[in-house]
Amino acid sequence: MNAPLPRAYWCHADVDGTTPDPIPADLLTTAPGPAVTWIRESVRWLTPRLDRDAFHRAWAWLGDHRGADVAVQTLRRGQLYAYELDTSAARWHWTAYPVSVLLPPPHHHLPIENPVRSYE
Repeated sequence: MNAPLPRAYWCHADVDGTTPDPIPADLLTTAPGPAVTWIRESVRWLTPRLDRDAFHRAWAWLGDHRGADVAVQTLRRGQLYAYELDTSAARWHWTAYPVSVLLPPPHHHLPIENPVRSYE
């Protein structure tokens, strides 16, 4: 019988529209808490650049700590969690996806050998 693959969480951000702000780099983590934290930190990073309305909506979401706990539970149940924020210039999307990954056991790390060189 094959054992199920370990679960991990792939976090991704995307934006529809034009923005001078860089999109946060993706994250792969083995626990749902850091996945939700990555989304929250990415939103927090963006807030100083937002218009007044989007700023207040983002901080209202960031202040909802119970909602963050629900997001972690959602990921633990194997469902994706997403947050969207509309701004005057763009629509931002943050998503954490539960994924199965094939991670090598720690004892399978092989030493990297230097390439063989021929000297003439």
